[in-house]
Amino acid sequence: MNSHSHVVLLGQTSREEWTQRSNWLPDFNQIWNAARLNLVDALDPYERGYITVSMRQGLGMIVVLGLLAGLLPFLANLWLSLRVGAAAPIAAAAASLAEFAAGDPSNATARYVSANASLIAGLEPRMPGFLAALLSSLGLWLNTPLSWLSNWIVYGAAVAALARMMGAHNNLQMFFAATSFTAVPMLLTGLAPIPFFGPVAVILAWVWSLIVYYHAVRLATGLDAARTLLSMALPMVLVAAIPTLLAIFLALLAWIA
Repeated sequence: MNSHSHVVLLGQTSREEWTQRSNWLPDFNQIWNAARLNLVDALDPYERGYITVSMRQGLGMIVVLGLLAGLLPFLANLWLSLRVGAAAPIAAAAASLAEFAAGDPSNATARYVSANASLIAGLEPRMPGFLAALLSSLGLWLNTPLSWLSNWIVYGAAVAALARMMGAHNNLQMFFAATSFTAVPMLLTGLAPIPFFGPVAVILAWVWSLIVYYHAVRLATGLDAARTLLSMALPMVLVAAIPTLLAIFLALLAWIA
């Protein structure tokens, strides 16, 4: 019996095991199988008849793939912010607004907003421009795996809860281990800074990751296609509906007052 087949309390795992790469990452063949939508071999590479990937391996994979996906945007943000001499978000906003204004020269509002954004970006930062550019770009890079992890946990918890209500009998650790492979196609989002091809790669990554998530949920929960899709769609619908419901509620309050 190894640490992936039972719960190990903190302090009970040997130091050698904690430092082994295999305990924090699945092997490349598993990642490749997930990319090819062969989730069965990705989740059960030893053909034991159940999911043998651990949640710890999934967490490590998301962090590593998130850092890889954020590397090219990090270099792009660093280059842009160094040229402007400002923090990366301010430099990116100024560049985007300048492109927008250039696309519609007759729009006076766009030209005004772009000019002011460029003026703000040109202000002398409180720290040296190089340091502001480096730290802000580094922060955006590190935020990539952190945002992936938060989405994986929050959205996954909602889907897992709905799946349980629909008859699934899996545990959370197995569910999160399976759905962690959704991060594999999201590696394509790192190509976003590339002109023309970048946006296409981002759309492809999201569609591909949804397909991987669907297969992972089905394997982890044993639900049929309809209940799997319903458990995946309901959290998205609720999140999309919250702003609309809030706006209607505020409008009613204003009308009553």
